[in-house]
Amino acid sequence: KYKKEIKPLLKDKYKKAVYTKIPKYVLKKLEKTIDENPDIILIDRSLFDRAIWIDRLYKKEGISKQEYEQYLKYYLPIIKENINIIIGTYTDSLTSLRRDYKSNLSLETRSFLNEQNVNEYNISLKNMEEFANKNDVNFKLFDTTDITVRELSFKIVKEILKDMREYYINGVNQEFNEKGEDNERVNQKTKK
Repeated sequence: KYKKEIKPLLKDKYKKAVYTKIPKYVLKKLEKTIDENPDIILIDRSLFDRAIWIDRLYKKEGISKQEYEQYLKYYLPIIKENINIIIGTYTDSLTSLRRDYKSNLSLETRSFLNEQNVNEYNISLKNMEEFANKNDVNFKLFDTTDITVRELSFKIVKEILKDMREYYINGVNQEFNEKGEDNERVNQKTKK
């Protein structure tokens, strides 16, 4: 669906695609995956990533402040309720371009991947990091400029495992407390 219906809109109707079509598509896929009730869902791009692109669109005056705020107001609760941890990576624009060149051996100029676009994206990424911190979204941002992919992998896994451990311990504690409260109510009724 994305390649047939949404991607073509990026050329002619960029705002509509970024502001409505792509987020709705991403949300629908997320909801479908959640309905399958897996233990863990790993997502490469999701609603938080869309918020970064919306911030960038807002900074370029592609949407109004009201549209920007409405978008965040609508999607923030969905993000908080459905996504336990968000991992973001960051590097400066020149390192990004150098990595792209090395991995793709691309001599021609890219249509999107250029210094200005990477810098704009990074500004919006930092804005969303600040937004996440203010709104209690579990977002971890890793600067990859001076570390290897292996080092980054270990750092990310460490964060995810720490987060999962906390999530499951809180779940067990909550279940234990609820059972304890139920037992206490039963004991009180028995004493009467």
